[in-house]
Amino acid sequence: MTARRSWSAAAMQWRNWPVLVKIGAVLVVPVIGAMTLGTLRVQADMDLADSYARVERLAVLRAELVPLLSAVQRERNFAVEPPVEAFQQQTTGTDTLIDTLHWLRDQAPDMDQASLDGYHKLIQELGALKEIRQQVTSGADSTAVLSAYGTIVQAILDFDRTLVSRFPDEELTGASTALYDLQVAREQVALQQSLVLVGLRRGELSGPEREQLIEADVRLADMIVDARAVAPPFLWKQYLDTVTGSDVAARQAMVRQARAEVSPAQRRTNVRPTMPFVAKEWNSTSDATTGLMAFVARGAASELQAASARLQNDSSNRAGTQSVLLLAMVLLAAAIGGVVGRYLLRSLNSLRNAALDVASYQLPAVVADIRAGKPAAIEPMPVKTTEEFGQLARAFDTVQNQAVRSAEEEAALRGNLRNIFVNLSRRSQGLVERQLRLMEQLEQKEDDPDQLENLFKLDHLATRMRRNNENLVVLSGADLGRRFSEHVPLSDVLRAAVSEVEHYQRATVRSVPRVEVLGYAAGDLVRSVAELVENATAFSPPDSQVTIQGERREDGSVLIEILDEGIGMAETELAEANSRVAAAGGVDVPVSRQMGLFVVGSLASRHGISVVLSRREGEQDGLVASVVVPPDVIYTSAIKPAEVQDIPVEEHGLAGRLKSVGITVSLPELPLASSPASILFLSKDLPPDEPPTVVKTKPVAPPAPVQPQVQVQVQTQTPQTQTQQAAPEPAQDFAWLGGAAPAAPAQQPPLPQQTRPSVATTPQKEGELPKRVPKAQLFAGSVSDNGAANGKRSAVPPRPPANAERARGFLSSFQAGVRQSKADQGEEKP
Repeated sequence: MTARRSWSAAAMQWRNWPVLVKIGAVLVVPVIGAMTLGTLRVQADMDLADSYARVERLAVLRAELVPLLSAVQRERNFAVEPPVEAFQQQTTGTDTLIDTLHWLRDQAPDMDQASLDGYHKLIQELGALKEIRQQVTSGADSTAVLSAYGTIVQAILDFDRTLVSRFPDEELTGASTALYDLQVAREQVALQQSLVLVGLRRGELSGPEREQLIEADVRLADMIVDARAVAPPFLWKQYLDTVTGSDVAARQAMVRQARAEVSPAQRRTNVRPTMPFVAKEWNSTSDATTGLMAFVARGAASELQAASARLQNDSSNRAGTQSVLLLAMVLLAAAIGGVVGRYLLRSLNSLRNAALDVASYQLPAVVADIRAGKPAAIEPMPVKTTEEFGQLARAFDTVQNQAVRSAEEEAALRGNLRNIFVNLSRRSQGLVERQLRLMEQLEQKEDDPDQLENLFKLDHLATRMRRNNENLVVLSGADLGRRFSEHVPLSDVLRAAVSEVEHYQRATVRSVPRVEVLGYAAGDLVRSVAELVENATAFSPPDSQVTIQGERREDGSVLIEILDEGIGMAETELAEANSRVAAAGGVDVPVSRQMGLFVVGSLASRHGISVVLSRREGEQDGLVASVVVPPDVIYTSAIKPAEVQDIPVEEHGLAGRLKSVGITVSLPELPLASSPASILFLSKDLPPDEPPTVVKTKPVAPPAPVQPQVQVQVQTQTPQTQTQQAAPEPAQDFAWLGGAAPAAPAQQPPLPQQTRPSVATTPQKEGELPKRVPKAQLFAGSVSDNGAANGKRSAVPPRPPANAERARGFLSSFQAGVRQSKADQGEEKP
């Protein structure tokens, strides 16, 4: 019931019908009307053909009445004139014709009531023939015999007259009526023959017989006139050509003689009267005349039968032709509707496909070409006609051209905004560079550790500001000015990236393969890793560490992994973040909240570097940012691990501050740097328009990774020992994009002495790695007795894996509460 209701509701919404259904609905009404009318017409013709078939059978029945009437007339003539043998032979022929009539009646179609009554009356009268024949044999009176046979003949004529109305067609009505008139006329001639034969036997006609003769002659003339009025021309012509001749004229002369009354004066006493002609002559002329008239009647009956058959065939053929024409018209209407519908659908599909192609492929490609500064245009719609679909196609072309113009205007606007951003970024970057130089000078002249720490913080903030300015340049699509002319070790790249992060203290660089990054890609790799480390430190607990590690792959590429211990991200957020990174800095990517991912994707796409964010394996919290550096930008260093020596770090900066409190730091030899982020930037200025020279070499198999040793020694120092330590000569001068190397800072004031407990250590053998000794590097009193009673930390219960969605919900609720409290405090102020 529900399906039927939904189907009916859909049928009522005709505006949503498909085009073919609408075309079918338009054509179905006239087609059904034409089919109905055509079917009715064909059915009428078929019914008419059936009626003509019935008329044909009736014509056969009427044609059989002609010989039956002739047989009864001859039997009547033999009944009034011996010999008896001829009479008996004639009765046999009459009975045969009667049987034939019964058979034809059974084959004839259903007749109307009048015809049935006439037939039943005929059968009744024919049933009296047996009695009439006995009367004739017994020598009954001729007048009674004539009257009896006259009743039978009248029944035959009455039955024939009832069949005349069964021929309604105009072509058949005349022949049918003329046939009846000829039958009646022939009966008048046969009646005259019987009357005259009775008179010839007696020698003269009696008064009633003469009157019957005269009436028969008059009725004969009337029937001939009626037949002439209704008979078809060919039938009347056939009658005139057939019923003529000497026998017909002689019979008419004898009839006139027989009609003449003999006067009393002419009668002879005691002499038997005689007629002026003999019986043989009369029978000869009368039989010849009735025979000619019977021939014409049989011809009329045959013509009536042929005409009925012809009309039946015509009706059948017409019905067949109309059926074929009707079917052809329906098929033609269906074909025309199909062709028109197919044209409409093809035009609509062409417009739809072209519109979808423009919206999905051409228009984005044109917009991309316009934004890239290339000439672009959209192909017009494929429909070239001038009717409504062609006009719709031209309207689509107008919309497309307007879209292209809008894209060009938007591209021009974006270009102007990009130039504005680049200009502002360049200006701000210049101010930051000046600020960095000024802070370097202040750092070199400052001796107070606290002030020096503040200066380092300002230096670091300025470095981050410079990175944000460079990010703005990247967002604008321009190239950065900071590039390297020589290969840079990967370890230096990672340390430089860490130095540009706000919480750089929490970032740890672990094992790194001894490879170098080509100079033109090193700066972009530094910025990309810095953004990823920034995100890792920003979205992880403040007491957690962010680990940076790398490894060399078999294909020559380098995998850099940045691991944090944050709350992580949901699967949908990870997919969205990876899609933004993979967007390669597309202009349509929303960068309002995740600008770092946009910058990473833009920088990584320039050198074929792939970046993927994923969850950490197992039940560990946090994310892993995997950076795959292709072998095209990797240069394998030829330095062997044994050639690397640990040298002391200069006494200013972080190492100096650690040394001031009694901690000595030994690192592998690195270039001198005057600030945390200046380690990678040469002091020599590059020409402004000349790109850095990059020497590409074929990657070689990387050496076995060697973990650089960092030795931290806590010892008792005196001011004298501090002054005796001299800073090593720098291998190369570095500064903020240029400038002289900074001078050595002033000596630090003496600090209180600190001691460490003495712990027995095992001597290290040659070739072995150093082993960690518990509590060997601790200051006295730095660990409580409870915690160091057995040399181990107190057990900490394992933290369950964090739920990113739940933690984010808590943080969002906390942030909303803070905002609400601030709003409430603002309302309470006067």
